[in-house]
Amino acid sequence: MSAPTTPLTEPLHEALRRELSRLAQHEEDVAASEAARVHYWETMPVTVAIHRQCAAALRAAAEELPTPRHSQPGRA
Repeated sequence: MSAPTTPLTEPLHEALRRELSRLAQHEEDVAASEAARVHYWETMPVTVAIHRQCAAALRAAAEELPTPRHSQPGRA
């Protein structure tokens, strides 16, 4: 006996999307904090670029998740 999974997966995907977005923002914040400690004439630490790449990858992963289906008029 199998139960329908769609009602359960949509909230899970939404929660995962929010968490990935939160983690991406954290990576951006860390990158900004590290960049703020460097004078404009100094070379940017490689960790700043790495944190920004991580943030971009996390956002891309969040965007790949299925979006919630909303009921459409005229459909059951």
